[in-house]
Amino acid sequence: MDTFAEPYTRAGDDISLSAVREHVRLLEERHKANGVHLSGRIIHVSHYLPLICTLTSSPTRDGVLSPPPTPPHVTSDVPPSPTDDLPPSPIVPSSPPHTPRWKLSPRYGHSAMTSGIRSLSETHEQLIVGWTGDILSPVLAPDGAESSPDGDVNPSTGERVPAPRDRIPSTRISLEDKAALEVDLSHYVDKNNLIPTAGTKPITYLPVWMEDNVAHGHYDGYCKQTLWPLFHYLLWQDVATEHASADANYEYYEQANQAFATRLASVLQPGDLVWVHDYHLLLVPRMLRNALHAGAVNGMGSENGGGDVIIGLFMHTPFPSSEVFRCLPRRKEILDGMLGANLVCFQTYSYTRHFTSTCVRVCGYETTSRVIQPPSANASRSGSLVRTKSRTLAGAEKFVGIDVQGHVATVTHCPVGVDAERVARDTLRPGIEPKLEALRTLYPDKKIIVGRDKLDVVKGVLQKLRAFEKLLHDYPEWQRKVVLIQVTSPALTDSPKLERQVSELVAHINGEYGSLDFIPVHHYHQTLRKDEFYALLSAADLGVITPLRDGMNTTSMEFVIAQERTKHSPLVLSEFMGISQHMSDALQVNPWDLGDVAAAMNRGLLMSPQEKTARHAALHKVVTTHTSHTWAAVLVKMLLSQINAQNTARQTPYIPREKLRDVYEKAGKRLFLFDYDGTLTPIVRTPSMALPSADALNALTKLTSDPSNIVYIVSGRDQAFLEEHLGHLPRLGMSAEHGGFIRSPDSAVWKDFTANLDMGWMEEVAEIFRYYTERTTGSHIEMKKSSITWHYRSTDPEWGQFQCRQCQDLLENNLVSKRPIEVLVGKKNLEVRPIAVNKGEIVKRILYQNPDAEFIFCAGDDKTDEDMFRALLLFPPSSTGKATMEPPLSVTLVDNSKEYSDVELAVSPDGVFTTAVGHSSKRTLASWHVTTPEEVVEHMLYLVGEVPQGEELKGYL
Repeated sequence: MDTFAEPYTRAGDDISLSAVREHVRLLEERHKANGVHLSGRIIHVSHYLPLICTLTSSPTRDGVLSPPPTPPHVTSDVPPSPTDDLPPSPIVPSSPPHTPRWKLSPRYGHSAMTSGIRSLSETHEQLIVGWTGDILSPVLAPDGAESSPDGDVNPSTGERVPAPRDRIPSTRISLEDKAALEVDLSHYVDKNNLIPTAGTKPITYLPVWMEDNVAHGHYDGYCKQTLWPLFHYLLWQDVATEHASADANYEYYEQANQAFATRLASVLQPGDLVWVHDYHLLLVPRMLRNALHAGAVNGMGSENGGGDVIIGLFMHTPFPSSEVFRCLPRRKEILDGMLGANLVCFQTYSYTRHFTSTCVRVCGYETTSRVIQPPSANASRSGSLVRTKSRTLAGAEKFVGIDVQGHVATVTHCPVGVDAERVARDTLRPGIEPKLEALRTLYPDKKIIVGRDKLDVVKGVLQKLRAFEKLLHDYPEWQRKVVLIQVTSPALTDSPKLERQVSELVAHINGEYGSLDFIPVHHYHQTLRKDEFYALLSAADLGVITPLRDGMNTTSMEFVIAQERTKHSPLVLSEFMGISQHMSDALQVNPWDLGDVAAAMNRGLLMSPQEKTARHAALHKVVTTHTSHTWAAVLVKMLLSQINAQNTARQTPYIPREKLRDVYEKAGKRLFLFDYDGTLTPIVRTPSMALPSADALNALTKLTSDPSNIVYIVSGRDQAFLEEHLGHLPRLGMSAEHGGFIRSPDSAVWKDFTANLDMGWMEEVAEIFRYYTERTTGSHIEMKKSSITWHYRSTDPEWGQFQCRQCQDLLENNLVSKRPIEVLVGKKNLEVRPIAVNKGEIVKRILYQNPDAEFIFCAGDDKTDEDMFRALLLFPPSSTGKATMEPPLSVTLVDNSKEYSDVELAVSPDGVFTTAVGHSSKRTLASWHVTTPEEVVEHMLYLVGEVPQGEELKGYL
């Protein structure tokens, strides 16, 4: 990332919805013209379906009396936006040809996300995959008729929280019931949230079924007791019991995520766009990659050319700093799960910085940048599409990502908005005006400060009340002239302690500053109907929303829209909200600084009409421009931007095991070329600890024992290391220092390719490396005979990477143009070597000396191994004939005493297996891929009829 001052919204995303949709259309046209298959479908994966499912009749439930209750239900964590009336009205069926077994009604909460998703139906077919939630049973009156259930109404989401006897255990839901729900879902249209038009595309709802213990252990357990506190800068013991464990319920979290991934994989089609939503499903992207990888092995998935699925992950919550996140015991599993996506998107730029830093510091991954070409410059009817900081979208756009074994997960940000048009319509409801007048009558000649929050420790209600008390103390002129109306709704988990503290503080303030005829603080712990909510917002002289940490608080945006027709009152916002940078014209405060908050309240109450109008106009423009509809369209645009010719249209297929063995067995002579680090052994923090496993040694022993096989290790390691760990293997050839030295299988003598080269540059490079070593704690220099390498794996990850880039720039700008050298950026290292010495030249030498080889297997994992793959590009595309080879430099350089002629190679195109270790989307010249070093070893053992004896394979995909 280039700067710490990135805008809250990405440049070009704060434009009209029509312009964003036009950009999406142009991107899709470009991809289709380039041969990339797009299905036109978007699949959203969220924790809940946006529907409440009630089983009205079921043959399997006849005669069942009072089924046992499931574990207690805990409601949604996202701050509510009361954009619908209570109680919910049912979705109206479109005359299905059967009698519905299920009654479906809207599930409220997550209104901004749901609104954004539904808006995409204007342009795309959509599928929504989600958990059904607890299955409900209608409560029957004594006469047998269906009556109103006696469960409570959830103030946070606006839905009914069923009484325990209303819930049907998952074990009592039959296969027929499940099938009937899918049929009923296919016949329903949500007319409360989407007005169908002629061009509207369908939305399909796909339920995920889970056992009760898994569903509630996932949601009420790991999500709410571990992840949610962590993402809001709390630790699990702060919100659970004193014996809380951060690892409790992880097994349920994993099982639930696998259920979602399995359901998603069952409906995927080539060219689908997938959006996974929020922290409940952080393992799904990687699990879906696992499913796709299995499909590729079976001839499906990535072998379809451009038919790979593009996965996005959107985090609706904050993301904490690396020092907080690293406390999580399952930190690597969670991060790797997220990094299975092509695009990871957060609400703000600061959250992307925290995530990137966490991946670098906790997992040791490296950041990289990618340049994305937009549609053609003249694609917009009105000229350039959008203006950015220093260019238009007609130019290239740079994305920053995390490199995980060659798979690059792009990291970016895009804030959620509200459905501004709908909120504006809701503020015109006829029931609002009487309630507004009632509030004015109730508090005549008083300034009204309004707050509405969940009763949750991170919402800062206690701190807000103390700040209001300080306002009355520091600014006594406001005593008896201002009231605070604070509405709270139940939080994720019951907090009697916090509720007691709030009640005691309210009583204290009212006792200190109130009287028999005046109460300064009015606290209402209840739900609000839509009319009441908007009347309250409209009546306010000041809005105060000051959570200690929050993602996207939609109440602040609804406040701005509600004030458009009334007072244009100012807004006090916490700087720790995801929305704060987006709404810079609000009065932003540190909620912990009570004096600062009190001063902001005083300033807002005294603000002149002119300043109020100016600030409100700026905030209103922001809120009505970047809406939930724009947010959803921008997500699609960014996901489409990740598709390019090198990424999706060229997926490296997984190596076909049966074909590999078939060619191997038919070949008279075979050639094996292996890199070492990252290919036969995993990359480790201390290079000297990268020792070959028992399985790797067994594979090499079996291969070299066959006289038909020629086996070489082509490594960047020096001669001493290779001799120490592999020298005992008979008939194993070795090349050290990236081709600087070679030892034939039938010889103990090393040949030096650098003897005739000018190596005077090494001291100059060493001096530069020493300069950076002194200033980078934990780095060290490795001097070899043909190259010099600066390692920074043990340094601070971000500082080491920064220093590496600085050193690279210095070398390339001052030495490369003057000396016959090249600079290579490796995995946590920077290497300088002669231009004439590389792995590709050694591979050419080995192949030239063994032209009768009919089978070639070459495996490597990093940039230096691309030289090997390039050397083995022996045939033009679609060639079926034989290839000839000129004498390579690595042959003539060592022995120029005789003449060499071209040789004809016995190998055919189908006999060359260049194999990259890493993700299938890794940019490589190799024809095939495997995901881990263990899989390379496993394939070699398979060729010789052996099986691995170590740990089971753990591929990334």
